[in-house]
Amino acid sequence: MANIFFGILSNTHISNSIDKWISIAGAPDIFSERDDHVNKYKSKLLGKYDVVSIDEALNHYPDAAVWITYPQVGYVANMLLKKLPPERIHFLEADLEYRKGCKYLGNFYLYREDSFSPCCVTGHMPVVKVSGSVQQRMKQWQNYMEKLIDAIQCDSPNKCQKCHMLSYGFWRKSVKLNTLSFATTNKSDVCNFKCIYCFANNSLERLAHVTDSLSTYEMLQQLSEIHELNTEELTLLISNGEFCANKHCDEMLDIFLKTKWNMDLTSNCSIYKEKLANLMETGRVVSIVTSLDAGTRDTFKRIKQVDMFDKVLENFRKYPMNKTKLNTKYIFLEGINDNEKDVDGFCEIAKEFGSIIMFSSDLTKPYTEKMRELALRMVKKAKADGIKINAGGNFLHPQDAIFIKESYANA
Repeated sequence: MANIFFGILSNTHISNSIDKWISIAGAPDIFSERDDHVNKYKSKLLGKYDVVSIDEALNHYPDAAVWITYPQVGYVANMLLKKLPPERIHFLEADLEYRKGCKYLGNFYLYREDSFSPCCVTGHMPVVKVSGSVQQRMKQWQNYMEKLIDAIQCDSPNKCQKCHMLSYGFWRKSVKLNTLSFATTNKSDVCNFKCIYCFANNSLERLAHVTDSLSTYEMLQQLSEIHELNTEELTLLISNGEFCANKHCDEMLDIFLKTKWNMDLTSNCSIYKEKLANLMETGRVVSIVTSLDAGTRDTFKRIKQVDMFDKVLENFRKYPMNKTKLNTKYIFLEGINDNEKDVDGFCEIAKEFGSIIMFSSDLTKPYTEKMRELALRMVKKAKADGIKINAGGNFLHPQDAIFIKESYANA
């Protein structure tokens, strides 16, 4: 059987790895790459291998096995499933298997003071009680996840069996943490805004009785002492209140500066911290999400209940955004920010700062007709100005997500 090797990180990576790969799979007959990358390889790779698109490679070798060279390749493998049966797709660097799963299972931990969830899919996520040190909690999470994944494969009763996120595909074989999420589930969480749509107080009221708890700071402190988790493969999602308003913010930033973790931060950007700017300069603050929700000062003040619109824009300019994706979120609120003045002002802000526009809505009901008209206006302005949009995740009603994606594609 012929061998197609798919993926070229760099010529150096290929040169250093080719002998090992040949010992695993045998010699490749041809290399393939994504269509938009093929033209970079006009000469033969390593002086002897052609580089073509995957469709052309399969035309040459219709019965070939495809060996993926990338170390993290779930999206590539699942793309290839549209062209090939799973038994013809193999991996040279990754630890993946074909089974039922989702992007969260086996790698995601949503931290709560006395429990965790293995995902953040509203309405479906299991909540599992844990206790003890961070190391003990991580072990309890691992044991639970291994049993849950086994139950899913065996079609035994389990907490995930009715979830729309489950699908057959290539998923990691082993349970290994790569995303730790801190949402508003901690009594130590604070925020200097009082957004009129915020649900944080409801979450925090349910924690009043919790005694076996660790603050975000204590959690990070213990986590940083677990050697095997001090890796750039671990990303922390920090979206519990306003990070820079936490009394332990400086200490937590010291932890981030000395570890290898990446960080996705949700922040209102009303507070400037030099240490956060220093961390952003490392490139490990992958993204910042800010719920701006307005394009005018008066509407911002009405929604946030603080008069800090200009301060937020000032901090956008002060923070080094060149290595960090800025996502400005717009939550449509009926009768408040569903007007052209705010939408146009918001688009101008996104244009000035090169921000991604992130759409959001009430998850229990889709946009009104007026909101759809304004969302379409925003989409057209974004497309014309080369601004990317984000209509995914768990912030948007599914009907609105489809509408916005189709509108952007057709704008």
